[in-house]
Amino acid sequence: MKRIAFIIVLYILLFINLPVSAQTETLIIFDASVSMLEQFDGMPKYINAVNQAKEVLKTFPNSEKIGLRTIGVSVDSALIALIQNPSELCKSTRLVVPITQNSINKISSTLDNIFPLGTTPLEYALRLAVNYDFVSDRTTKKHIILVTDGADSCNGDPCKYIRELMSTRKDIVIDIIAIGVNAEDFKQLNCISSMTSGSLVNVQTSSEINSAFKTFLKPSATPINVIKNNSTKYKNFAFMFYD
Repeated sequence: MKRIAFIIVLYILLFINLPVSAQTETLIIFDASVSMLEQFDGMPKYINAVNQAKEVLKTFPNSEKIGLRTIGVSVDSALIALIQNPSELCKSTRLVVPITQNSINKISSTLDNIFPLGTTPLEYALRLAVNYDFVSDRTTKKHIILVTDGADSCNGDPCKYIRELMSTRKDIVIDIIAIGVNAEDFKQLNCISSMTSGSLVNVQTSSEINSAFKTFLKPSATPINVIKNNSTKYKNFAFMFYD
């Protein structure tokens, strides 16, 4: 009985000390405002960024949970409605691909079919993403990859919002791919990423966009493999179990 008890206690000690892989949900927030039509390294910023995103997404496992929110396109895709009600421009963001597994192809095809339009309601988009796009379970890591060429253009204050949010949350990380932003916009974007312990890259070329996507689009930690042999290593010791 003592020997059985010893094995049970040892088993518990082994597995409570093993690192548990964190579950992660990823949301790409893609700026599709009209400024993304400006030229960048030989082509419009939007097309450039989409091309690099699609190339890296090909290597991202379909088993990962990932979704897409756009900023700058009209909510109902109707330009006439925006002209009649300009205030809607600052609500022009939507979740176009929900966060789920097997969504890579849907994200790529959706990015191809968007024409940049409107402004950049960044704070509004971040609020919707945090409150509605992710699961409510705060034990799940929530990773936002924001792709933008500027700061909020709707009088929002995303820096203040994220600062207040992170005073009570520890489950959100925001990495930012900034496409040739100026010093003032960089300051706001840097505040957003740093408050969440994320990173900001102010890219200047197509290859730098690609490298940034490769850096930020990382799969979740590899799950723990069940040990099947009869020798289990624990720190500097090896325990052998015999019948």
